[in-house]
Amino acid sequence: MFSMEEKEYMLKLLAKEKRRGWFGIRKTPAVHGKLQQKLEQMIRNELVNRKHL
Repeated sequence: MFSMEEKEYMLKLLAKEKRRGWFGIRKTPAVHGKLQQKLEQMIRNELVNRKHL
């Protein structure tokens, strides 16, 4: 299990890598988008659950 801080950091790294891909330097793999979506969802879920606890 990752902490909230670790999840946010990984999401930030993924966003940074995606920006590099926009300029044609390097194309990101398909799994990159899936991982980014999953991390975003995990962060949203954790924020919602934290409010209810």
